[in-house]
Amino acid sequence: MGKRKSPNKDHKFCPHCGSTTERYFTLEEIAQQTSTSVESWRTRVKNREINYIKIGKSVRISHSALNDFIVQIPAITTATITNI
Repeated sequence: MGKRKSPNKDHKFCPHCGSTTERYFTLEEIAQQTSTSVESWRTRVKNREINYIKIGKSVRISHSALNDFIVQIPAITTATITNI
């Protein structure tokens, strides 16, 4: 059996079975990791502010979609203050 090719270059697939290697989180897991409420994440999904997938009735958000949504701001230090 040959190596399966990725149908989408944005996603990584297992070369052996073809399944996705992306990690998907429930809304509860994301809320716990970000110290926010589950309801706030439900609202983001409802308003389509973040990419998600549905598995049956369950909503999952990929690790890459979460990283794209969260904006990282560098810490302010004395070095950054003197550069202003």
